[in-house]
Amino acid sequence: MVDRNLTERLLKKLEEINQGKLRDFNVVLLPDFFVDHFLTLDLLEENFDKIRKIAQQGGGNIPNVSQKISQGGNSANTALALKKLGICSHLICKTDELGLNLLDYFLGKAGVNLSNVKTNGRLAITTALEFGEKHTNVMIGDAGSVSDFSFEDLDDNDFYLIKNSDLLCVTTWNLNENGTMLAKKCFEFAKNNCVKTFFDTGDPTPRCNEIPNLIEHVLMDKNLDILGLNENELLQYSNTDSSEDLVNAGVELKKKINARIDLHTADFTCSINNDVTVVPTLNISNVYRSTGAGDAWNAGNIFGELLNFLDDERLLFASAAAACYISSPKPVHPTMKDIISFLKNLGKI
Repeated sequence: MVDRNLTERLLKKLEEINQGKLRDFNVVLLPDFFVDHFLTLDLLEENFDKIRKIAQQGGGNIPNVSQKISQGGNSANTALALKKLGICSHLICKTDELGLNLLDYFLGKAGVNLSNVKTNGRLAITTALEFGEKHTNVMIGDAGSVSDFSFEDLDDNDFYLIKNSDLLCVTTWNLNENGTMLAKKCFEFAKNNCVKTFFDTGDPTPRCNEIPNLIEHVLMDKNLDILGLNENELLQYSNTDSSEDLVNAGVELKKKINARIDLHTADFTCSINNDVTVVPTLNISNVYRSTGAGDAWNAGNIFGELLNFLDDERLLFASAAAACYISSPKPVHPTMKDIISFLKNLGKI
């Protein structure tokens, strides 16, 4: 249960924000955009039985499966979520002409700056199978040009954009073979120009053997300001087997790195820096999806960082942004007005 005084304090702060001044903030995000194709299915076992039978008979069709297509990718989703909150967001990625057209449809018309998108690459696509009432997802992906985006892909226009921004966010290390050096060099350039840095690696499981190198060259580097991660990522970076004491695992990881650690889990969110701040997650009755919740949370967290929220206010705002997103029947990121309304209804204020 979230503290009522915290909710009231955050609401007061949100209602006092000058919406016009939000456009003065600029966030640059790179390097990924995916087309996400969602299939909503019933229980895992039942569907795999159907698939197995159809394959054994030589092929066939499974009708009446709810499907939809939307923007995907940590950077693209976070850029869109930030723009919906009123922050000027700029996406740098590499795709193809179709990808740019889809980006314009999903992000461009919402106001995300796509001037630095490159079309000399391949479109990245993810098919997400969501099973049961909890929408447990299994993602099958082709990373396209996300897989080899490098620091050398950046040009003078990109560097100009980054050095004139307030925060640089690098994501999706887990799918990028050049991810370690991309993050290291981008953060070094950003900090040399007094730009804050934020890193979300994604699930490192496919590259677990490269984690020590990532920790040494990026996580421990003085140029990283904020590390955003979930429970699974924390356990792997802290080399912890048990999830019973995640806060302590975060504290132990913090002893090794300079960056502030911002953790989001199913039960609580936590910020670990000089102090440790823990805020319970919000209980919501209707959950329509789990994919994309982390991106919405990151956007809310970055928003709170830019506006100098107190740690508990920032964590609650990030949780509210994620809760609004996953409880919406359509995969639409919330506006400031949506989050204020959500918090008022939550606290019955």
